[in-house]
This record gives sequence, structure tokens and C-alpha cells, in this order.
Amino acid sequence: MFYKKFSVFCFAVLLAMQAAVCSATVPQDADNDAKPKVLNQKVLKQAEKKAQKQAKQASKKAKKQKYSQIAVGEKAAVVSTKPSVVRDVPQSVKTEGVIKTPTAKPLLTERDGKYYFLGTELPEAYRSISIYGEPSATKTQAVAYIKQANPEVKLACTVEELVDLYWQEAEREQVRPDLALAQSLVETGAYKYGGDVLHHQNNFCGLGTIGGGVRGASFATPELGVRAHIQHLLAYTQRKEPATEIVDPRYDVAHRIRMERGIVDTWYGLNGTWAMGSLYCEKIMATYQKIMAMQVVEPAAQPEKKKEKQEKKSMKQRVREILH
Repeated sequence: MFYKKFSVFCFAVLLAMQAAVCSATVPQDADNDAKPKVLNQKVLKQAEKKAQKQAKQASKKAKKQKYSQIAVGEKAAVVSTKPSVVRDVPQSVKTEGVIKTPTAKPLLTERDGKYYFLGTELPEAYRSISIYGEPSATKTQAVAYIKQANPEVKLACTVEELVDLYWQEAEREQVRPDLALAQSLVETGAYKYGGDVLHHQNNFCGLGTIGGGVRGASFATPELGVRAHIQHLLAYTQRKEPATEIVDPRYDVAHRIRMERGIVDTWYGLNGTWAMGSLYCEKIMATYQKIMAMQVVEPAAQPEKKKEKQEKKSMKQRVREILH
């Protein structure tokens, strides 16, 4: 009996001891589990703060790099996303150490009451110069300018022959030949062509060209090509038909439009009508001025041979001579 009681007591003591050990170890294990969690959270927070700080610094650096301005010397660095790129900056756009975007120079300028097209002074009151009238430039000046502007000119005739044709065809219709020739030089690039029209077409004013490789009109001879040019001018400037047979394939269309919208009789009136550009007349006048500026020796005027005056003798005088 005693033995049983003692065994029960020992078993109870053993259970109590085991329970005490378990209760003592559980909190210790819990603390051990909690510490790493606390440490991990601190590390994450520190890493997060560090990343945010680095991101802010990078953002500030990028903004500073993008909007910074550099003092300009002989060589100025152009700031961009590639700071290592360095370009030359023209002196005209350097102002107080700040780089400014250069603006395109105007083609037409006015100074002291005079107009200049790309530096070439235009004639006084050029906007009122008529398409009709006597030439001021000479044939010799026109020939010299063409050969200077295009030493390797390719035409179906000589330069001298072409100039003669312009004087002949234009003066027949009272059109100024020097300015008509200047217009031809503008249209063909001093007969270098290079666009849709080719040299052999004898098309001296871009008749029928609309771009996109369309060749435009062709003429059998330079004479017909010059005549078509003058006739096309007449389609814009007068109500009556030309003195010669019409060879301009666009004459009827152009003439009908001008009859509806009004004729133009000045070269300035061709702006926006003959050509869509607003400075078409200015190009013609600048070319004309360059022709006028040519220093040439004009050929001496050949005196006309004096024709012997033959007196018309009447029948009575002849009879008298025979009788005497």
C-alpha cells in the first residue's frame, strides 16, 4: 500500500517538474522567435529609407543636369541628356553667357527705306514695276550673267541666241525682255534645271510642272519655248490674245482664271498667282539686279551703210536724155 502511494507521489512530482520545465521553456522559445522578427523589420525599414534617399538624390541630380546653364566661351557645351556632347555655338546667339536658339534670318529685309532680298538691294518701288516696257539691262549684260551663274550651261542653242530670242519675242508683245529673262533664270536655276524639267525640253519657265516627277511641257525649238513663256505672261496680264499663234499649252486655262479673278500687270502681282510663294517677285528682281550689276564692254554700234539715193526719173526725163 505504501509502495503504491509512494509511486503515485513520485509520478505526481515528476509531472509537476515536467510542467514547470515546459512553462519555463515556452516563453524563452517565444522570445527567441520574436527577436529575429524585430530585427528583420528594422533592417527592412533602414533599407527602405536608404533607397528613398538615393532615389531623391538621383532625381535632384537629373533635374539639376537638365535645367543647368553653362557659361559660354569660345566653345560652349550644349546641355542635354548626354552632357559629354559639345557643339560650336555661333557668336550671334551668345548673350550674357546663356545659350539661345538661333532664329532663321528673314529673306526680305528693309533698311533706310530700301528693300533687300538675301542681301541684294531691290529696285526702288519694285512692287509697281510693270511687266510691260522697255528693257534697262542690255543683251551683253544678260549673256555675261548667265555664263557667270552657270559656266557649263546646256541648251539647244547658244546663250547669245537664247538672249536674242527673249528680246525678239518679248519686244514683239511689248513685254520687258530683261525681266522676262530674269524670271526664266529663277524658274530654271540659271538653266541648271535639276528638277522635273530637263534641258532638252526647251521649257524655260516651268510650264506644266506640278511636281512629283511630272516633266511638264516640251517644245521643239528654243524659239517656241521662249514664245510660250512670253504668251503665258500675256495670259496673266491682258485681255487680248497674243500677236503670234498660241503655243503655250496652259494659255487658255491661265487666261480664263485671270479673266475671272482679275488680271495682273506688275511683276509683284505674280506673287501667289504664277507661283504660290510670297517672294516670287523678289527673286526675279534680285536676279535682275545681278544682271544690271554686270560690268561689260558693250560692242560698238555699227553705223548703218548709207544707201545711195537713186532718183526716180520720170518717163519724160528719160525721153529728154535720149533725145539730147
